[in-house]
Amino acid sequence: MDRALLLRRRGVTHLVFTGITTDVCVHTTMREANDRGYECLLLTDCTGATDVGNDEAALKMVTMQGGVFGAIAPSSALLDAISAG
Repeated sequence: MDRALLLRRRGVTHLVFTGITTDVCVHTTMREANDRGYECLLLTDCTGATDVGNDEAALKMVTMQGGVFGAIAPSSALLDAISAG
């Protein structure tokens, strides 16, 4: 079964992204999720790349054109939003 369909059946609409490598695996997965209609948030302090320049470029690409692929934020902002409820 398609994983996206599984998430939809469970009412999931928003995804949070972490991991290695920001510029390859994380970015590609985030773009795919965005293409499937999910709201995406990439946690900037929970991702990384082998090259700082590549990491920064990947983060910039997410936020270009008003956040075409989603949004970025530090994990503290997500935790604050969750605890504010």
